[in-house]
Amino acid sequence: MKPEIAETAWAKEMKKKVEEEMSRKEMETILYWKGELDKILVKRPESLGTFQIEVRNLLQRMMNRIRVLKSSLPG
Repeated sequence: MKPEIAETAWAKEMKKKVEEEMSRKEMETILYWKGELDKILVKRPESLGTFQIEVRNLLQRMMNRIRVLKSSLPG
């Protein structure tokens, strides 16, 4: 097999593995935040105001996590 063909096959295989891993991680992330929303719904807040506070708290947690992830990125 020619080296170029082997490198191309290797690159395609690596791309496929990276895409699969990214999809797996994305699913884990979405399932985590879905679980957090489910917890809010199970609580059955007494009022709309209480529900809004719960949702705001969840959004704040999400924003905090995004901030941490952004700070850990190079450059």
